[in-house]
Amino acid sequence: MSAEKIKNQAQAAVDDAASSARDELHAIKSQLEHFLNAHVVPPLSDAANSAVSNAKEIAEHQKKSVATNVSAKPFLSIALSFVTGFVLGRLSR
Repeated sequence: MSAEKIKNQAQAAVDDAASSARDELHAIKSQLEHFLNAHVVPPLSDAANSAVSNAKEIAEHQKKSVATNVSAKPFLSIALSFVTGFVLGRLSR
């Protein structure tokens, strides 16, 4: 066998292996995308929506709590606001 023929056969084998590897990687990529879209993204989306809903609920509860406390003791709320503003104003200089 000549060196040229061996070189051509080796090149053909390398090209065939590279093509097979590309095909396998493409198939794996497709399977991974399908798996993520079917089994990972929906639960993550549901969890994110639940977290946002819980955060909104907690914020609304805190807002009502503060409003109740301020309306129950308006002078104390004004005094605390004044003191806080005064201290923050002094610290920002």
